[in-house]
Amino acid sequence: MLFAAFSSSASYSLNSYSVGPAGTTNAHSTTYYTQSTGGAVGGTSVSSTHYTDNNGNVQTEQLAVPQAPTLSNGGGTYTTYLTATLNDNAGTSNYPSDATFSIAVSTTNCFTSSCITGGGVHFVQTGGALGGSQFYQSYSSWGSSSGTTITGLATNTTYYVAIAAKEGTFTNTEYGASASSSTASQTLTFSVSPNTLSFTNLLPGTVATSSTVTFGLATNATYGATVYNAGTHSGLYSSSKSDLIPATSANLSSSSHGFGLQGVTATQTSGGPLSIDSPYNGTGNTVGTESTSYTPIFSTSASIVGGSATMNMQAKPNVSDPPSTDYQETMTFVATAAF
Repeated sequence: MLFAAFSSSASYSLNSYSVGPAGTTNAHSTTYYTQSTGGAVGGTSVSSTHYTDNNGNVQTEQLAVPQAPTLSNGGGTYTTYLTATLNDNAGTSNYPSDATFSIAVSTTNCFTSSCITGGGVHFVQTGGALGGSQFYQSYSSWGSSSGTTITGLATNTTYYVAIAAKEGTFTNTEYGASASSSTASQTLTFSVSPNTLSFTNLLPGTVATSSTVTFGLATNATYGATVYNAGTHSGLYSSSKSDLIPATSANLSSSSHGFGLQGVTATQTSGGPLSIDSPYNGTGNTVGTESTSYTPIFSTSASIVGGSATMNMQAKPNVSDPPSTDYQETMTFVATAAF
């Protein structure tokens, strides 16, 4: 005679009717909480490449795992940072209004607990810097649809970024699918043409103006670039006469004599803008001095494409300067970029 049998069907069987004890309160400390449940279904988790179906009551409290973020490297121009935008579902009804999110960054596409504890994963902190501790804040604090900047990255490197979500206790998700993008290599191109300039005549009491020299400048440096100038003699010097027409910052029309540089134009295809620095931004016969120390003559505070600038040299000898054909100055121009 059969008194009892386990419930079963063609696909499932209930192998035990036993019920374990359920806790009456959630024990906790400063750092950890424990949650007790009674009558939870046990068994093996079912999973696929993209999803895992876990068992237990606690799973119903967890938030949806965030989708992969959208990454940007500025069209291949960002060298030490990327921008990350949480997927739109982070700002919709898919999440409670008090949900917060963590952004994880790695050079390998691994965001499992072993990779995290192994130190291969870093986390974006407030302000965009990377740190070793998970940091959560709201969708709006991460810039909403405008995204947030991840700073302090290496150049010419591929980074993977994934998002996790939580809302209060027992709701932390794993990090979801990742997106990847690469930082750009640092670039700076600079040209000077022609390499020589000459004055047609140097007559006492008369301002002579040279033809122009053209500078080319392009860089993806975040904080732009500067073109510096320096001279050998700090003026036009005649070695045969041991005479110097000194460099000066002045209007040569009203000066007795002097030598200087004048920026004429500064343009760009995009970015920048490129500008002429003082004291080289005068007009007419107003020039800026030069010396053996490097002095900025053109600059931009942002990355620039197709930067172009022109400059001339002007000189005015006086009657005390002996005539000679060897008055000259050797100029050196240097471009630096701030990445």
